[in-house]
Amino acid sequence: MDGTQVAIIGAGLGGLCLAQALTRAGIDCVVYERDAGVDSRSQGYRLRIDADGADALARCLSPTLYDLFRRTCAVPAPRTRFLDGQLAPVTGRAPAVWSAADDGAPHREAAGDLCAHRQTLREILLTGVADRVRFGAAFQALAEGADGRVHVAFADGTSVRADLVVAADGINSAVRRQLMPQAEPLDVGAVCLYGRTTLTPQVRAAVGDDLCAGTSVVFADGYAGIVEPMLFDPTEGDRGGLSLVDDYLYWALIGPRTRLMGRFPGAAPAVVADHLARDWHPQLCGLFRHADPRDMALLPVRSARLARTWPCWAPRPVTFLGDAIHAMSPAGGLGANVTLRDAAVLAASLSRIPSASAAAREYEAEMRTRAARAIHLSEVGAAALFADVF
Repeated sequence: MDGTQVAIIGAGLGGLCLAQALTRAGIDCVVYERDAGVDSRSQGYRLRIDADGADALARCLSPTLYDLFRRTCAVPAPRTRFLDGQLAPVTGRAPAVWSAADDGAPHREAAGDLCAHRQTLREILLTGVADRVRFGAAFQALAEGADGRVHVAFADGTSVRADLVVAADGINSAVRRQLMPQAEPLDVGAVCLYGRTTLTPQVRAAVGDDLCAGTSVVFADGYAGIVEPMLFDPTEGDRGGLSLVDDYLYWALIGPRTRLMGRFPGAAPAVVADHLARDWHPQLCGLFRHADPRDMALLPVRSARLARTWPCWAPRPVTFLGDAIHAMSPAGGLGANVTLRDAAVLAASLSRIPSASAAAREYEAEMRTRAARAIHLSEVGAAALFADVF
């Protein structure tokens, strides 16, 4: 049995961002990830990083890595259009959460937002800390020992002791299910179908120039879609050995399960997409027709239940980060940004406070308020997107 100061369960964006910050602060940490490798499964595609998320990355990454992050983001889209399924303009439907505000809270579509390819950002977050990541280490159980440290067991029979365990293992967190089963996020009855369509010359001809020139939000009968070009600047120079990414159109359809899948329960994502877009403009139909079905995913939308569960959070040398504790609808575009901020705030507390448990309690006090607001804003954004306009 070996030991570490901080054991991070989960090598997603939040866990790796925390590892970067702790390593820079000289705090010993190890990340334990159940997947066999960084590319074992699809991690999604476009991530919108707002000013709050970018600031968190700047605090956690070295200047060199932060510069690499910014250089590998997609070229900023010059405008956002709100349309119906025939590509006609729609007014008065932009969710308020997507607008710039004066209160300093993170809002989608604000000036200066960045669009990162998720796998690229994950590779950047692994740079310099890869030797601290143990892949193939599936969390099994934990218990607090008589010495006040946490004893963590993994499915492969290995174990570790740590001063603090950080559960960063996502929306299906195994740590949360052991310690706080009452905090399981709610299925809100909505689903999100997302994918990407690689921008080959054939695809560009089929979808037209407008869909490639900026973000398009499409409102349908009780659900909505978003199409966003991810175009990368080939003149940015050295990518630091990161995987190359072709230009693509990111797209997602989100709405109540009854609207998106009512006639096709259990259908493959490509079948659902084809049905939903059957009466849309030919350029939108081309977007789905040319997408590789292997690049599509259909996932339920789940959201944390903060008010009823967080007061029961027992004090112990364990804390939670990201979707493991505050999952939220993607409609607000805030989830990844709140997670990155979690990593920055927790790392700052651990750097200042000698007691890991005390540092975790300080972080949690700030995180609860911030996450609760983000969940509320995401719910508001979802309500605006799902409203029936026909």
